[in-house]
This record gives sequence, C-alpha cells and structure tokens, in this order.
Amino acid sequence: MGSSASKATRTAAGAASRKYPSRAPPSQQATNAPSNPLPPGRTPGPTVHPQTQASGTRDEAINLDASDQDFARSLRQLGAVQPNPTLSPSSAFPHPSNPNNPGSSPSVPSGPDPRNNPALTVLSSRDALQQAAEDEFANAGRRGHAGRQFLDVTTIRQALMLRDEQGVEVKEIERRLGLRPGVVERLGAKGVVGGI
Repeated sequence: MGSSASKATRTAAGAASRKYPSRAPPSQQATNAPSNPLPPGRTPGPTVHPQTQASGTRDEAINLDASDQDFARSLRQLGAVQPNPTLSPSSAFPHPSNPNNPGSSPSVPSGPDPRNNPALTVLSSRDALQQAAEDEFANAGRRGHAGRQFLDVTTIRQALMLRDEQGVEVKEIERRLGLRPGVVERLGAKGVVGGI
C-alpha cells in the first residue's frame, strides 16, 4: 500500500539485478537432438565444415560431399541441358546456323530486321514528333515562325468553337490563334466533334 513511486523503484531495482541462465538445462538439450537417425547404408557427412581450399586432387572431403545419391539421381534424370539459342553475335554457345564454330556469327543476319519491327518504328516516330514539338515550342513567338501545329486541348476547343459555333473563317482562326496554315482543316469537318 505504498505510493506508486516506491513500487516503480523496487521493480526497476529487481529488474536490474535479474540474471538469466547462460545455457539451457540438460533436459532441453536432450530434446533438441535430431530424432530421426540416418537410414541404413548411409554415412553421415562432415559435421564441421572445413575451410574451403582449392585442390587438384580428390580427397575424403570431396568424396563425402559427392556422395549424395538423391542429388546424383536427379542430375542423371535431368540429363544434359541445352541452352536456349541466342541471337547475340558475341554468344559463346553454338548458333543453330553454324553449330561447328561456337564463336562465329552466322553469315545471314539472325532475328527480325529492326527496320521492320513495329515497336521500334513507333518509338522512332514518337522521338521525331517529340523533337519537332520541342523545336516548335523553342521557336514560338519569334519572327518568321510559321505557326503552331502541335496543339493543346484548350487551343483545339477554341479553334472548333470559333469555326463551328461562331462561323469564323479558317484563315482567320489560324491567324488569331497563331496556328500554321492547314492545322484547323486537319481537325476534321464541321460537326465531327460535338458537345463542345
């Protein structure tokens, strides 16, 4: 029934002097031992792993390490593995067109022609459009600039409203908005886009 401060002090002092056992009691050590012995005819491997040393001769440690019958049976069932043929000219594996010379590249180009690859064509077209848009943005407002051809949504909406709702001539729209000649015509005929 003392104050809570004295109880906290007593608990802290007891915790500081508490000692834990340094090893498990003998009854627990016996239960941690492996319960299933080796099957008959099998010898146990080394229990202590020696330092790894490169050796050109076969010794007892190598023989014990190689005596895993299950692993050897799995390797025999798997057989020789053939790597996938690669299209790389620097590949160390034999190429299907020339299996006798593993380092040589075939006389005919292997794989698809990059000029006919649709993914590469799309990427190169996108790069060209991106470069043209950046050049146009950098030259916008300069004297002699032909006008914009890459439009944002707001500019497209303004051009269509001027043309379709207010009836402004195409050349006048292009002049007002600073567009390149022919850009408004590429947006389609009147009424293609509705509900602006």
